[in-house]
Amino acid sequence: MVPDFLLVSDQIGLSAFRESDKSDLIYWLQDDIIQRHTLHIPFPYGENEAEHWLEHTRKMEEQFDCRPNWAIRNAEGRLIGGIGRAMHQGDKNHWDEIGYWLAEPYRGKGVMTSVVDFFCKYWFEHSPLVRIEAAVFDINPASARVLEKAGFEFEGRLHKKYFKNGQFMDGLMYGRLK
Repeated sequence: MVPDFLLVSDQIGLSAFRESDKSDLIYWLQDDIIQRHTLHIPFPYGENEAEHWLEHTRKMEEQFDCRPNWAIRNAEGRLIGGIGRAMHQGDKNHWDEIGYWLAEPYRGKGVMTSVVDFFCKYWFEHSPLVRIEAAVFDINPASARVLEKAGFEFEGRLHKKYFKNGQFMDGLMYGRLK
């Protein structure tokens, strides 16, 4: 049974994405920093993209009988970010990759570090995962710091691993073990 809500702190929680999140998704994902620092979030981000995302998250929950993608919510319950597993090889694999984003007003306050740490502990406890990895673009030192503070270790540079906006980009690979 997938919990409806996970309390990260007295100010932050995780839940399913909801239809009512559509306007917040569209608003927050217009952020140029999110667009530069993520690989799979489309730009511009409009109603069709939000509807596609909400449908994708529902299908993944049904397919894997768990919630790979979680909405990050503030104390008032508003959507302020997202975190999720790629489910590269399903829900029975020993490793997976995570990705995340956070709305600008909440950055630099330790929110994402707390969420990433909590998220990893949750999956280590509720799945067969023994390894969680995350790759960040080398132009995103803030995300690299989040991973390091959340217990990830730098494992290496992925030269020209990614192609975005017409250019090759290096990635920095981080891993965390159970």
